[in-house]
Amino acid sequence: MQLETIERLDTAALVSAAQDGDAVAWERLVEEFSPMLRARIRRFRLNHEDAQDVLQTTWLLAWQNLGSVEDGQRMAGWLATIAFRECLKLTRRTKEICTPDLDSLGSTDDVDRELARIWLAGTLEELVEELPAAQRVLFRALTETSEPHYVDVARRLGRPVGSIGPTRARCFAKLRGLLQAREITRDFLD
Repeated sequence: MQLETIERLDTAALVSAAQDGDAVAWERLVEEFSPMLRARIRRFRLNHEDAQDVLQTTWLLAWQNLGSVEDGQRMAGWLATIAFRECLKLTRRTKEICTPDLDSLGSTDDVDRELARIWLAGTLEELVEELPAAQRVLFRALTETSEPHYVDVARRLGRPVGSIGPTRARCFAKLRGLLQAREITRDFLD
């Protein structure tokens, strides 16, 4: 199946084409499902390098076992399961607890701040899922590194550089509105 001639395929068709060796179909699957996988991996609160390793291992295992996928419409769940298992393996192997040692934080205020930070990180991830797809993808691209450059993000997402700032502004405005709807304000964070 030649994907260059088809504008938009459903997931099952992409899986089938990738199983037949179509590299473009595989690339589209990676592009489509990587943001979802990153979100699921982030829930384990791994450091950036470990999270990237889990993502890469997930795609490697998916590639190696792609022939076993019988229902391409279930690709998202299959990938999520692989990522979940890899996160569990990593946390078991390193014997790291993904939550902080609250006893080491000292004062009750420090503990409260750390618990609020953890809760807010989880809440923010939920709110990001509510964003329109274009804003969600941009938000994740901008937050994957500590110093994102619009040129790099635009190139990676295949968007004009001039569209990054305005889309970012709409995204942050939407997130502010969602936070306010949940009554999460600066006062909550102080």
